[in-house]
Amino acid sequence: MKRCLFILSFLAITFSSFGCYTAFANTESLYAKIENYGVYFCSSPNESSAVFEIPYSYFVKVDKIVDDYFLVVYKQLSGYVKKDKVSLMKGKPTQPYSNASIENFVDTNLYQQANSTSTETLHLTENTTLSYYGTIVGEQLSSKTNQWYYCSVSNDSETIYGYVYSSLTDFTTPLSTNNERFEIVDESIFSNVGNSSEFSQLSTGTKIMLIVSISVPSLFILYFLIKPSKIAQAKNKEKQQKQIKRHGDYFEFDESEL
Repeated sequence: MKRCLFILSFLAITFSSFGCYTAFANTESLYAKIENYGVYFCSSPNESSAVFEIPYSYFVKVDKIVDDYFLVVYKQLSGYVKKDKVSLMKGKPTQPYSNASIENFVDTNLYQQANSTSTETLHLTENTTLSYYGTIVGEQLSSKTNQWYYCSVSNDSETIYGYVYSSLTDFTTPLSTNNERFEIVDESIFSNVGNSSEFSQLSTGTKIMLIVSISVPSLFILYFLIKPSKIAQAKNKEKQQKQIKRHGDYFEFDESEL
């Protein structure tokens, strides 16, 4: 009975360990809300690498802290935002990113930078619909504005990113305001969540090795826990067979033959 209880306890501890890893993998990510204008999505932890200004009132999904920045995801893009320019919140928005789209009304180009002298990433024919990400100041091609839109467009099953001059486009799906808001939390809670989600960030091969390293020793321990009872059963069976054999050596004599 004691051995059974020990085995059950051991199994409970082992599976609770896997339960911890499952909890880690399912830990909900944190989001930061854009509550001011002039919050830039950067390609490196430096605002000199700003790619675009993130639309006001939307969110970025926070991955981890890098110095004075958060490593974040906005739509399909991974980049950085300044920590002190966003509000870290405890909650999951239903629409974290803007779904605005734009359409160019003349033939134009999608550029690698916000100026017409940079490399063209794609030629856009009239009325091409693009997914809008954000705005940045660039070359002023007319007296109207120096605003460029960072956007993406699908081309032969490939997503192409770049800048288009704002005066050559119209919003087909306008920018709206996201009114979702949650409790603001200190970045220390992110540190705890970030540590908890380490398992989910590991590669598949590393996860398999980690699971094997836990399960194999567990199986060996269970084997050696169960083995004594198996040996005892085998000895009892052998003893019973010997007793049966010993009784089989007795002979009965007919008294008339004595």
